[in-house]
Amino acid sequence: MGRSSVEHDIAGGYQLDALLRGWAPQRAWHRARLDLVAHVLPPVGGALMLDAAAGSGIVTWKFRAPEIVSTDMRVSACHVVRRHTPGARAVAAELGALPFRRGTFSQIYFLEALEHFSEADGHRVLHELRRVSRTGARCLITTPNYRSGWIVLERMMDWMRLTPPMANGQHLCQYNSGALTAALESTGWRVMRTGSFNLIAPLVGMVSARTAAWATGREARQLGHAGTLLYSVCEAVA
Repeated sequence: MGRSSVEHDIAGGYQLDALLRGWAPQRAWHRARLDLVAHVLPPVGGALMLDAAAGSGIVTWKFRAPEIVSTDMRVSACHVVRRHTPGARAVAAELGALPFRRGTFSQIYFLEALEHFSEADGHRVLHELRRVSRTGARCLITTPNYRSGWIVLERMMDWMRLTPPMANGQHLCQYNSGALTAALESTGWRVMRTGSFNLIAPLVGMVSARTAAWATGREARQLGHAGTLLYSVCEAVA
């Protein structure tokens, strides 16, 4: 599957470093993703969960659930997951060919990763995530909202070189709410809940992590599609 060379150049520990030691907006931005998980699809015990394209595994780092399996194409990222959470399950694999049996997982996280694939490859990844999910499994997906202020934010960050290049670099496909729903419903998923977040919450997060967590929950419930990141909670259908 085609991936930008930029992806392979990103350090395996990038997300955790940004969360813990990045500049204030970076810390708040990455923390908001974890706040969203806690609000809309928190990890549950007793069943296997997959953090797909996990990077440095901040979901595992935050929630410490032994049932979470992290997967990333970079061996370096898997090493980071195992360093920060001894005993964590981390597997180096391509998302288009996951080394798991059909129906293995009861919960999936696919956070800010779909946009890193072309449209065709993104559909193949969604099919593969459905294959390894049990019928009725829930999946939380987030992706930049290209009908929001995200466009300006992306261009600004690329211009200032605050992150590895995104436009025509990391990000190969652009989604809005309708396009995301269509992609999910054509690949074996039924959308149960959709919305957006990260409009005001990251700004609040630079002052108070607790208030930012509350703000993320409010945004997820009430913001509609105005936030810079979209989210969808979907269910694997038969």
